[in-house]
Amino acid sequence: MRSHSGTAGGLALILTASLCAGQVRAEDSFFAPLPVVLSASRLPQTLHDSPAAVTVFDADFIAATGYRDLSRLMRLVPGFQVGQERGNAHWVTYHGLGMDYPLQMQVLIDGRSFPAPSFNSSAERISLQDIERIEVVRGSNSAAFGSNAFLGIVNIRTRHSADSTGTSLRLSRGAPGILDVSARHAVESAPLSLRISAQHEADEGFAGLHDGRRTNLLSVRGDLQLDERNELNLNAVLAEGRRDAGYERSFFNSAGMRESQHANRTLHLRWRHVAAAEEEWLVSAYWNRQRVRDEWRLDSRINPPLPLAPGVAFGADVGNTAVTDQHSLEVEHRWRLDPATRVLWGAEWRHVEQASPFYFHAAKAHQRSEQRLFANLEWRSAPAWLWNFGGMVEKLGGDAARFAPRVFLNWQAAPDMTWRLGHSRAWRQPGLFERNADVRIVSDTGTLLQQRQLPNPALRPQRIDAFELGFLGILPDQRSTLDVRLFHERIDDLIVRQPGPLITDLPRTGDAGYLAFLETLRSTRWENYAGEVRLSGLEYQLRTSPWPGTEFILSHSMIDRRAADDRIRGNTAPYSGSLSWLQRVGPWQSMLSVLRMGPIDAGFSYVPGFSYTVPAYTTVDWSAARSFRLEHGTLSLRLSAINLLGRHQELANRPLQAQAEYRNRPANQAGRQVHVTLQAEF
Repeated sequence: MRSHSGTAGGLALILTASLCAGQVRAEDSFFAPLPVVLSASRLPQTLHDSPAAVTVFDADFIAATGYRDLSRLMRLVPGFQVGQERGNAHWVTYHGLGMDYPLQMQVLIDGRSFPAPSFNSSAERISLQDIERIEVVRGSNSAAFGSNAFLGIVNIRTRHSADSTGTSLRLSRGAPGILDVSARHAVESAPLSLRISAQHEADEGFAGLHDGRRTNLLSVRGDLQLDERNELNLNAVLAEGRRDAGYERSFFNSAGMRESQHANRTLHLRWRHVAAAEEEWLVSAYWNRQRVRDEWRLDSRINPPLPLAPGVAFGADVGNTAVTDQHSLEVEHRWRLDPATRVLWGAEWRHVEQASPFYFHAAKAHQRSEQRLFANLEWRSAPAWLWNFGGMVEKLGGDAARFAPRVFLNWQAAPDMTWRLGHSRAWRQPGLFERNADVRIVSDTGTLLQQRQLPNPALRPQRIDAFELGFLGILPDQRSTLDVRLFHERIDDLIVRQPGPLITDLPRTGDAGYLAFLETLRSTRWENYAGEVRLSGLEYQLRTSPWPGTEFILSHSMIDRRAADDRIRGNTAPYSGSLSWLQRVGPWQSMLSVLRMGPIDAGFSYVPGFSYTVPAYTTVDWSAARSFRLEHGTLSLRLSAINLLGRHQELANRPLQAQAEYRNRPANQAGRQVHVTLQAEF
């Protein structure tokens, strides 16, 4: 971290001097108050008071991108490292270290935990029209939201049903095979408001890959104002989808081409009680079920890597079929203790159950109860000094209770300039699959071909200690805002996938090639990395509006990675960045984004002894729209495209990439997608 200390000191002097030189012009809309956020401490706070770096996307910005996937939006957040193995599979991380499935970030939808490891791995795909804003907390936030918030939070907040009354129809058509249709209708008759949204999405993914998808979504939101102090809110979601998966030339059809089926059911009920002007109770309960049906067959006759030993032939049913249930009950209470102090406390009980005959060969299913108790205290010790103390005690299953604390001090050196200094400790508990995976491939005749993954009941939670120096300021004369985060993150007991013994009933005699092939069938299991992982770096976002109707947004992250294991160090890209240009001229609007990602050892699955680095790449996204005013509503026409610079690899499928035919070229590449969207609101 020594290399950043001079940078921090010089940055402090330059920014303080420049910001104190001017005064905010209240009549300028660019300098409207910064948004109030809830995701950092659960207390409503301005960005200047927040104990974390927070990036906010509102509905207008989301629409301006023209994106169909929220995962792609995360590429515009400083420090985020996002990739696609295929058109329907996203890998979303903050500072990398995502391994097979990124599990280090908490995704919330209206405060409800989203159970999928990434935004698009289940049937539930949020209707973009229903989103009011997205708050992205950059950095550990287990003190407020538990172990899944190990490296941050993405909190998606949907519109209140009373804020979107009327009807909206939307149609998108494009290539390859893009066809999206959605409809929304909202009505209000005090004290009740109701919104119903229906959506169908389909595409053929990226050229050259078997990665199409078809999803159907029906969601209902109702808001009932019982009286001036009490409100009930109900969200219900019914979603189903089909996704193409697999690759044509995988060994033994190990990644067979197939169609998987996904279903999602959710009920979420919230009661909000305003006890006084600055006192509120919130009680939330939800149930969620995810069902995946994904099955295919291994066959020794399909694309064998070499001649097998005499008499060796097999076929076996394999799959990723699983059912996951979540139940949660949470209570939260916040109030103002005195003019300088606000307090929040809460508790949550959650039960998670996962059933999968393939993932859990012996037990078939595993479950866990989770209890959390959290609190946050905000204390303004002086007009310019604000303290945030937070912490969570968390107990999962039979593990010992663990405490995740956070302490931050914000110095508001000027009305529109804040320095932030703090430390947090966070834990990420092993998932049910990581600790209990027992994956065995058994042939039709009962022969154990491979025990692919072994359980590890002794797997410990990983821990992060994060130190942060942050800055947030408005530069009035330059019509700009600047958000800077200097960080040092030390991770212990990182959960990684490691090779284990060879467990198979296949014959272990034959020529050297066959014996070498057997070595690739070694089992793996999730283990704690014995060394430390240290991530130190600088990330920033500069937003500037040099003239009315124009805005430039520059996001950049640089990370110094320290780990004895090259594979772990390579799982974080040394840099990433984006530059976006938004332009509004009368009824016209456009957005152009240039995205850059550094080299990264990121990919799916594991091959013993094989490592692969995805090369650095640059790509361009663009969207332009024209709006029309109608007598009783509005009409808009938008043209959008992603990956305009052509095909490139973002995330590797390691077993496929390890095959000889792909040693010198990418096995899977992201490609261009273009679509036109027509939307009417009335």
